[in-house]
Amino acid sequence: MAHLKFNNLLFFIFLFGGIFFGFSQNYQVLYKVNFRPKKEKADLKTEYMRLETLGKSKSIFYNFINKKDSVNSLKGDQTPYLRFTVIQGDKNYKYYGNFNDLYFVFNEPLKVDWKINNKTSDFNGYKVQEAKIELDERKWIALFAPEVPITSGPYKFSGLPGLILKVYSEDGDYSFEMIELTKYTSESYINSFQTSRFVAIKKKKIETFISNFLKDPGAQNFKLVNSYGDSFDYNFSGNRDNSYKDMNEYVKGVFEKYDNPVDNKIYLLIF
Repeated sequence: MAHLKFNNLLFFIFLFGGIFFGFSQNYQVLYKVNFRPKKEKADLKTEYMRLETLGKSKSIFYNFINKKDSVNSLKGDQTPYLRFTVIQGDKNYKYYGNFNDLYFVFNEPLKVDWKINNKTSDFNGYKVQEAKIELDERKWIALFAPEVPITSGPYKFSGLPGLILKVYSEDGDYSFEMIELTKYTSESYINSFQTSRFVAIKKKKIETFISNFLKDPGAQNFKLVNSYGDSFDYNFSGNRDNSYKDMNEYVKGVFEKYDNPVDNKIYLLIF
């Protein structure tokens, strides 16, 4: 598996007349994600996520924080907040996530109504164009490289005529920036990703489920599991006693660690 450095990539494209990036190949694209976990604070958190392209029209995007790789030294030891996986097809995507021990997946059409600016500029050694889109109640700006014809992008972004090198929200809360491009021939993560444990549910029902839980968590049973496998179980006794009140306060504190999800809807409980 060869790692392609930014300053050598243009040379290879020129040398092989673009054949190097034929869609018959599979690629891994590592993104550095900077985001603001708490709406009312300016502090940013960094995580790493990887996009794997699978042939012409399929990709998987997932958190890379617990995967062993050469970038481990960059990532450190931390609990991931961006615990979701997105699998893109030709026209649709599947979003895999979990909340309160419910592993869910919903399927929706890809949004591709980009507004592309034809002016070019340089970004990390690439000629890029700018494109804008509204997605998940945020306005986004993307820089993409037409010379790298990969149409899948990070998160739910797709449909641009070139690889997205950076995409960021205008509010400054989220930024995905490519830091590594790798050609690979080994098995994709999608082959080991256990989709069977996820239940297919409409996105609106997931949003309602989360909203109802957060209104009164102490009146429900729940299980919290962190990235190290540590778990915490709580069972509602049926009485709104001190234990119930304590749990409501506890979950409120857990929820406030990450109250600014990328789509403003699918919240996670981080402890």
